[in-house]
Amino acid sequence: STMVVVMWPLLPPGFAPIAVRGTGRGHIDVQQSYVVIANHQSAFDIFVLYGFLGIDFKWIMKHELRKIPGIGIGCEKVGHIFIDRSDHDAAIKSLSRARQKIVNGTSVIFFPEGTRSSDGRLKDFKKGAFKMALDLDLPILPVTITGTKQILPNKTLDLFPGKALMKIHE
Repeated sequence: STMVVVMWPLLPPGFAPIAVRGTGRGHIDVQQSYVVIANHQSAFDIFVLYGFLGIDFKWIMKHELRKIPGIGIGCEKVGHIFIDRSDHDAAIKSLSRARQKIVNGTSVIFFPEGTRSSDGRLKDFKKGAFKMALDLDLPILPVTITGTKQILPNKTLDLFPGKALMKIHE
């Protein structure tokens, strides 16, 4: 178990103290590649995963994010994978290209709900993560993140003090 307090600068006037605790890192073999699946409640989930997962990974991202200035080009340059969910054939081709990047301990992260949950309840999972795990014979590493919805609510840039937990399951 690890715990870190993050002081996140807001637009003036100050800081939002955010405590993040991660548990279950003992379930990870850093030499193993995984298909990581995590629930998705807030954009802050991304920072939690980057800060506390402790493995090299690539994201599977909806292609609409490629259009966001700075984020789109940055994600493309570091090798994240964009998926056009409206075009099944194009999505399959993107996942096929992604397979080349998921080797030697580099993992891939999916938010299998496909989008953030507005009410905190899990949405139905899309099947891409599970298909990739089967096709590549990779284990699934399930991750649960809680508390982030209150820290960075959807459709806002307002950060609030709070506590987040990232639990890595077997």
